[in-house]
Amino acid sequence: MKKFLNTFEDDFCAIILLIMLILTFINVIARYIILASMPFVEELNCVGLMILSILGAATAAKRQAHLGLSVITDLLPHMAQRVIALICDLLGAAFCAAIVYLGYLMVQNQLNNNILSMGMSWPVWLYGIWLPIGGAVLCIRQIQLAVKTFIATLHHGKEETA
Repeated sequence: MKKFLNTFEDDFCAIILLIMLILTFINVIARYIILASMPFVEELNCVGLMILSILGAATAAKRQAHLGLSVITDLLPHMAQRVIALICDLLGAAFCAAIVYLGYLMVQNQLNNNILSMGMSWPVWLYGIWLPIGGAVLCIRQIQLAVKTFIATLHHGKEETA
């Protein structure tokens, strides 16, 4: 179970990317054979891209691979660098919590107004729900990163006093 949770984003992103690839391939072939595009493919690929973006951010957070500008923090003592990293992790988690909350409000609005998509006339909330879901996954990864940074900071602080 632990391995599944650790690789959840990677596996889900791979599945979404494969589905997008197959749909795009079918759409390209359809353009050449029947000389017409299938509009639902573009709609589904847009949703897939949104899912890939937010879950890709969660994967990057898990691997501590987000870009950062460290020109100033590199000049600080190691302990100060860790404290700033912890603050950044907590701010990242707060930002993700805002994504979840605002995404929830967006989905509520879509449900209440019965908004339908242009291509397939599906309820738009089916697409929008992925924003708070992905934001929650990203928030969990940011909190895990903050806890890891906090523990490393405590451990490093004990080494300095010893």
